[in-house]
Amino acid sequence: MHTLDRSRPVHMLQRGIVLAISAVLSSTCAAAETKTPKSEPVYELNELTIRATRLGESVVSSRRSVGVIDTDEMEQRQPQSVPDALRAVPNVSVAGGSRPLNQTVNIRGLSGSRVLQTVDGVRQDFSSGHRPDYLLPPELISRVEVLKGPVSSLWGSGAIGGVVAQETLSADDLLEGDENFGGLIKTGHNSNSDLQASVAALAGREGSASWMLGGFYRDGNNLEHGDNSSLEGSEILDRGGIAKLDWKVDQDQALDLSYVEVKTAGQVPSNGAAVSNASSNFMIDRDTRSRNLRLGYHLDTASPLLNANLMVWRNQVEMEESRLSDGRQDSTQMDAYGFTLNNLTSLGQMQFLYGIDAGREEFSGQRSGNGRPVPPDAESDKLGAFLQADIALNEHWSARLGGRYDHFETDAEGLGSRSDSAFSPSAALTWSPVIWGSLSLRHERAFRAPSSEEMYTTGTHFCMGPGFCNTFASNPDLDAEKAANTELVANAHWAELLGGDNLELQMAVFENEVDDFIEQIVVGPSFFPVMDPGYTTWVNVDKARLRGFEVSAAYKLQNLKIKLGYGLTRGKDLQTGEDLTNIPADTFTADISHGFWNEQLLAGVRLEHARAQNRTGYEENTSGIRYDGYTLTDLYLSYTPKAIPGLDLNLTVNNLTDKHYRRAWESLDEAGRELILSTTYRF
Repeated sequence: MHTLDRSRPVHMLQRGIVLAISAVLSSTCAAAETKTPKSEPVYELNELTIRATRLGESVVSSRRSVGVIDTDEMEQRQPQSVPDALRAVPNVSVAGGSRPLNQTVNIRGLSGSRVLQTVDGVRQDFSSGHRPDYLLPPELISRVEVLKGPVSSLWGSGAIGGVVAQETLSADDLLEGDENFGGLIKTGHNSNSDLQASVAALAGREGSASWMLGGFYRDGNNLEHGDNSSLEGSEILDRGGIAKLDWKVDQDQALDLSYVEVKTAGQVPSNGAAVSNASSNFMIDRDTRSRNLRLGYHLDTASPLLNANLMVWRNQVEMEESRLSDGRQDSTQMDAYGFTLNNLTSLGQMQFLYGIDAGREEFSGQRSGNGRPVPPDAESDKLGAFLQADIALNEHWSARLGGRYDHFETDAEGLGSRSDSAFSPSAALTWSPVIWGSLSLRHERAFRAPSSEEMYTTGTHFCMGPGFCNTFASNPDLDAEKAANTELVANAHWAELLGGDNLELQMAVFENEVDDFIEQIVVGPSFFPVMDPGYTTWVNVDKARLRGFEVSAAYKLQNLKIKLGYGLTRGKDLQTGEDLTNIPADTFTADISHGFWNEQLLAGVRLEHARAQNRTGYEENTSGIRYDGYTLTDLYLSYTPKAIPGLDLNLTVNNLTDKHYRRAWESLDEAGRELILSTTYRF
């Protein structure tokens, strides 16, 4: 089965959407200019701010397709992982199976190390085999942003699918107005896995300085599917803390310091995305410790030439694993540190954002027992410099031009070294014919540098008998993965359409061509005429094309809120004509809520409908596997009694009908009905 024939209607639909958007903007612009007095502020731009673009700009001015999960939505969803919080964002899905501690994010068909992850502006680059990479729990996260599509012009290597930017709790989340002291205590229970989760935090403000201390604890059993079966190795046991200090030195200068530490323990299969077995996916005890330290300096002067930020950071990850059947020990460590410096300069109708990022990653691993893959002891140095220019061409037209140069070098002990460089340009042209809307056409290039594990792993992969073992072969000549994305983005925001209401709309049509995918291949074995166990290595393969569109809308009328979203992605191997794997099913989402009793009570319902994924025509799919569609219904209630200031009660019912289902391309069934009840008290 090939996607070539199916891409034709998608292409026609893209052209139809483009023409429709242009027609609406043009006609409404003329109507607005003739019917609306300029003195009446009928239209307002969307003021939702995003920081993942390194500018702190509004969604409209970002010229990108974005999604934001704010604090209120995090509390209403009560997600079990950060990826789980994003499942309603169009063309963003949860990957990695149903074990919360193993989940990752898929953006427009790309996932894993092809989607860059940041925490408080610091990139997180830990990646090792089937081990998890989203290491912070949602209890410490106040907000998540998603940039969809390549963003290497700002972030460098890894952002060929997009960026997931996480922001941790801060004193501003706990202190309101002029309060000098405050905090929160939160506890919750999930009926599906008997998960108990607790969070406590304190914050204070003294003069120009503020601080915050917080901690969390989670303990839960295996989750249950919709057929009442239990998923082995899905327990959650983690704990950790966070500390932050902010000091406004003077009118122009500020300092901030933060430290986050998380410890996770429990039993899980070595490949957490699959069912455990006694022959290849063994159950292990895994203890993980992650630490993030960050120091920031901010200089914001009255001069339009100087608005600088300096950040120094260090990330550490340690994983200790022990196989239950024989006690075999494994250890994996990563120590990364670096700095980033950028400045914002305004010159008349032009604005320039420019800076440098530098970092070193030290990776090591130890594997006990015979016949094991040996990860390299390696050091990787990265240096990048970027520039982005915003130019106002006239009243209705503006341009954004950018580029980033990256140099990276990896040195593996005893195995050699590799250095390379890449340039990632970007360009966007924006038409803003009316105050309430804009249309942006952008093109961006991106890359992902090969990791030390992909280039230098040696040792045994698997054995088929004594002395007949398939081994890893290093490949230091791997090319970087490359992406070239062209995208049309429309943003609009209307206010006072019916009186006391507003409507937000975002649409995007994209085509992302990705070349030199890095994939692991197994060569052999062969038994005639010569016995050869073969080898395993990483190579550059597919040249792929990813096409699709997404639309999201949000409407508010007094106490009524409606959110709608739809995402569609098609993937094709341009060399073979086969379907690409890991392309999410077409998904429609809806979220409808209403406030009662002077907004003391908020009641809502969420719907998620995923269509069947039948585009699975690729050579390895000899059994013709396809994935069924499904429809999920979630309910949520939030009660904030005015009689007890500071008290919040949240009830979430996920998978109301206890549906037994599996997401496309996954090997595990999803969780059945979850009833999650939490109590939060702020003081």
